[in-house]
Parts: sequence; structure tokens; C-alpha cells
Amino acid sequence: MKTIRTRFVEFTSYFFILLFCYASISKIMDFENFQIQIAQSPLLSAFSDIISYGILALELAVSILLIFEHTRRAGLLSSFALMIAFTIYIYLILNYSEFIPCSCGGILEKMDWRTHLIFNIITVFVAAIAVIVQETGNRKQIIRSVYELTGIAFFSISVIIFLYQKSEFMIKSENNFIRRFLQHPIREDARINLGYNSYYFAGASKDSIYLGNYTTPFTLTSLSIDFIKSKEMRVIPDSYKFQFKRAQFQVNASDYYLFDGTVPIIYHGIIGSKKVQTLSYGQAYFSQLINKDQNTFAISTFYEPKKIQALGLLFPKGSKNLLIKTELLKKQNDPVFDTDGQLHYDYDNHQFVYMHYYKNQFIVMDENLNLKATFKTIDTVAQPKITISELSDGRRKMSQPPLVVNKKSTVKYGLVFNESNLIGRHENKESWNNSAVIDVYSTFEQKYIGSFYLPKPKEIKKIQFMITDQYLIVLIGNEIVRYRFAQNLSQYFIKGKAENLDKE
Repeated sequence: MKTIRTRFVEFTSYFFILLFCYASISKIMDFENFQIQIAQSPLLSAFSDIISYGILALELAVSILLIFEHTRRAGLLSSFALMIAFTIYIYLILNYSEFIPCSCGGILEKMDWRTHLIFNIITVFVAAIAVIVQETGNRKQIIRSVYELTGIAFFSISVIIFLYQKSEFMIKSENNFIRRFLQHPIREDARINLGYNSYYFAGASKDSIYLGNYTTPFTLTSLSIDFIKSKEMRVIPDSYKFQFKRAQFQVNASDYYLFDGTVPIIYHGIIGSKKVQTLSYGQAYFSQLINKDQNTFAISTFYEPKKIQALGLLFPKGSKNLLIKTELLKKQNDPVFDTDGQLHYDYDNHQFVYMHYYKNQFIVMDENLNLKATFKTIDTVAQPKITISELSDGRRKMSQPPLVVNKKSTVKYGLVFNESNLIGRHENKESWNNSAVIDVYSTFEQKYIGSFYLPKPKEIKKIQFMITDQYLIVLIGNEIVRYRFAQNLSQYFIKGKAENLDKE
């Protein structure tokens, strides 16, 4: 009987030596990939550095303990602790994670997660039995071993749960620039070649996408959402007396608008009609214009009295035709360049969003441009890195290229989709060079949701994207691509008014 117990303990020890040595060596041989996989873990990503090294050290240390007879019991207890921790980790992944990541390598890399869970549970019982049968049969020693195993199990479970809760808080609230990549959140559905790379998005309806063209600024193109039919319309303004620098279209439902902020004029037309009428003239110059409805536009503009960049509301038909909000954009050094960014309107939730270009911040405002909340993006650039020079005529210009933090963004269904210009920790450089990285934030839940790659050729530096009722539409060079959203992202869509946002 003694021989059987001894052999069982030996074979169990050899099994765990093989398991841990193979796992640790395979991770060492592909350590960069292992670190990336840990960083993408939905439970442990905030601690990816220490955990990636810690797991290797523990697995090798436990293997050494199992080799020698006088340290074998400590090795078996440590094996039990590790397998309990791995088992609880997999259980949390399967039942509480927002997505299921790739395996972290090793001998079990090809197993699916549920098979992996069953395997780990079996190894937990094998390690526990080995610890118990190693005793001489004394009842007190066996009871002591059971208490030890219970305590170790409780400790291992507590550590994993603590790391999970702490990591969730750090990733979503105190992120140290570790992205969490969602698993296949979009799927390419269709693409066509437009023939030119000078198009831009003017808007969308339920059945059509509208495109403007910088080289033919008075031509509005409609493309059916199925990418089958397209139609060009040459627009005729009621007045041609202006020298436009960059006239643009914006489509909102059955209405479309033609404008150029260097000229204080806004034209209005009805979809299907070539003629546009002057809706507003002389009310304001602006750098950006967002149509909320026929009676209200939001603008970003240079406010001359205070010499700052500001946001405002323009009312073409109102008694008070202009309302400037000078307090929304907070400068740190320069009152104009510091606060540069992109203005959006979430039509589904009736709120404006302003994404800063040069710092990790965006603000959310209600439909009257009252501040609701201030958010931080996950990168760490809190202060714009801009160098300004003043010319002899008093003009101010950037004396060197600024560090762009946020390149392009769009807003829909209570979510901000932001193309970041900065690579995060543990990210694959090849994937970064061949893709645009889109970070997604919820203005309703006030948190970072996750990120995904948008494939693009390396030579194309700029892309455009927008969201229709159910698709992500992307302009990449000459092509327009349509993607469908997966449930792991569409589950966050809020198609109603977002309330109770607290100011930061």
C-alpha cells in the first residue's frame, strides 16, 4: 500500500513538472506574444507586466520544488494553489468576461476554454489527493492537510477575484494605456471602388449614404446602403458671389446643407432638389458646423473678443441668432491650438461630443451645449505638446508638428468611436502599422469599452468612418467598405436619451 501511495505521489509530481516546464518554456520562447495575450485578458490586463513574469517564475519554481523529495510536499501544495488560480480564472472568463480571449499558450493552447476548465478541475483534485496520500495515514495529519488545502484554495480564489476587480477598475477608470481588444466586433460585409480618393462623408439616411467630393465641391453623391445604386447631383446655390475655399455638404434626414466657414453663409436644400437657398448669412464664421435641426446649428469658432476658440449655437431663424459658450473648452497654454478638436452630435441621445486632438480628453454636452461630463481617453497625454511661434504681423502658428493624440472620431448610440494616433503598451507593431486602431467609449456608462483594428494598407495614412443605423462605413483611399457590428459591441448601443452624466 505504501508503494502505491509513493508511486502515485511520484507520478503526480512528474506530471506537474512536465506540465509547468513545458508551459513556461513555450511561453519564454514566444514571450512577446505571451505578454500581448496577457495584456488582452479581460481580467488581468492591468497587471500584464508583473503577471507575465510572475507566472513564469512560479511555474519554474514549483517544478524545482517537485523534483526533490524533501520539498515535494511544498511543490504539490503550490501546484494545487496554481491550478486553483488557473481554474477560477477560466471560470471568470467563461461566466463574467465581456469577451473570451485567446489561450495564453503552453501545452493546452489548442484546447477550447470549457475543455481547459474540465482539465484544470481534474488536476486540482489530483494535486489534492497527492497531498493527502503523501501523509502516513495519521488522521490528524490528514485533517491538517485538508485544512491546508482549504486555506490555500480560499487564498488562491481571493487573489484572482481581487486582481479581476482591481484590473476592471484600472482599465475602465484609471487606465495606464493598455488597450483591451474586442474579439471580432466587426465583420466586413461589402466594399466597392469609388475611383477617387477625394470623397468625404456628408451624412446618411436609412437607405443611403451621402458623399461630398473636395475636388467637385458642388456635387452631392448618394450611394444606396447595399452599394448597388449611386447618383450624382450638381447643386445650384441661389447666390454665387462668394469665393469659397472648401465648401462642404452635410445631410440630415431629408435636408442637406452647403457651407464654408470662411464665408458666413449656410445654404439649405431638400434631398432630390438641385437648388439650395440661403438659410443664414453674416451670422458667424466657423471652422466646424453641425446641424442639429433646421433651426439650430452647433459651431466651433474663433471668438475675437477673448481671442479664444469656442463652441456656440447658431439660430438662423431665431430672435437671438448666436449663442457663444466660451467656458467649455479649457486651455492649458495656448487658447486656440490647445483646444482644437472635432465636434459631433449624437442624434439618438441628443448630446454633443467634442473630442480634443492633442490631449486625452473629450467632453459631453446636452443639446443646448451645457456641459454634462468630461472624459479621459485611455492614453496618458494630458497636456498638449505644442510649440507656438508668433509672427511679426501678430499671427500665431505652430512652429513644429504637434503630437496628435486623437485623429478622427464619430459618435452614435451613446458611443464614441475614436481613431487613436498612439500605440499602447504590449501592442503588436505590425498590426498597428497595417491598421487603424479604434477605441470605443460609452458616454452613458462613462467607461472605456474596448478597441478594435480597422485594416488598411500601410501607405494610406488617413481614413474616414461613420456609423449608420446598423453599419460601420469606412472610406479607405479609393474604396468604401461596409462592416456589420457583432453583438459584443452592439450590446452597448443606447438608442435613447442618456441621463445622469456626472461632471468630472
